[in-house]
Amino acid sequence: MKRNLCYFLLLAALLTHYGCGARGFFTPAAVSPEQLESRMQAVLLTALNSDTPETRFHALESLSHRGGGKNKPDIRKLLYDSIPAVRFAATLAVGDIQDFAARNRLGELLSDKNQSVRMGAAYALEKMGDDRFGKWYEDFLFGQDSKLTSQACLILGKLGNTPLRPNSKQKLWQVLRRKGQKTSVQLQAAEALARLEDQMVLKPLLAFAGSSFADDRILAISGLAHLKGPDAHAMLSVRAEDPQIEVQLAAIRALGAKATDTDRKVVRKALHYKDENEDHLATIRVRGLAVLALGKVGQKRDTTIFYKMMNTESDYISIAAARAAIDYLRRSQNKEIIKKM
Repeated sequence: MKRNLCYFLLLAALLTHYGCGARGFFTPAAVSPEQLESRMQAVLLTALNSDTPETRFHALESLSHRGGGKNKPDIRKLLYDSIPAVRFAATLAVGDIQDFAARNRLGELLSDKNQSVRMGAAYALEKMGDDRFGKWYEDFLFGQDSKLTSQACLILGKLGNTPLRPNSKQKLWQVLRRKGQKTSVQLQAAEALARLEDQMVLKPLLAFAGSSFADDRILAISGLAHLKGPDAHAMLSVRAEDPQIEVQLAAIRALGAKATDTDRKVVRKALHYKDENEDHLATIRVRGLAVLALGKVGQKRDTTIFYKMMNTESDYISIAAARAAIDYLRRSQNKEIIKKM
């Protein structure tokens, strides 16, 4: 009887992989926005205090995406994290949520031993109105470290078109066209140009989206998601039928409101994915990508899925489900606002 109850409470796919009673939460038959918000908050705060740096990093990304001031103190404390990658993520997060109480610490991080952290601190301060960093990223953009170049491209895209950044597009095109440039850097520059609404980058993104390498196609999709128009939509629709499941899910997520019922069926089926070679990490990765996509294309009945998948023993899936819940709630709230207009 107890086993039957567990099967009722949990998704079949998660039961197969994780067993009964993961983390001991009860899942209601119907999930309200308030319940979804509460669970998402609890999951991300737990992840923020994880002993695993990757978990803290992904939690910061999700809380930054959520926005608002509710978690400013929790995010701010990770500016002191011992792991540079986590400090970098924290700088981006405090910049995105404009936590002015973090300015003194950000000033200290401008002298951090890690170059990425220094770059992130400058980004955060600029987001809060500091205009000292006009040419701050040029050495990184045109240096020899591809990781730093990619991060600089990301930051320029996130900073947007501002009076302090009148030449960002020009610089990003220089990075994209630089002789011998790595494909991964080209793709990051292209994605940043798409963020800046440069329609000229459509052509290279379409070319990358047709690459024989799945990773290239996925990165190109992230750029196409920022562009409007029939050509971008057509390519995303093609990639939504890609032979590689990870590419399919990325494309469907990018389609968002334009996804079809068939697309949603693909996503829901992928929630039960199990790698044919019994690769545990591949199974987790695909299920996480599936719930992320569902956050962008899912419907009210999928709220129970988000709720349940935040209650797994995989930190990656739990955080992905929390991010999906954020996306779903944001879409739902926007619909309600539109109805009242």
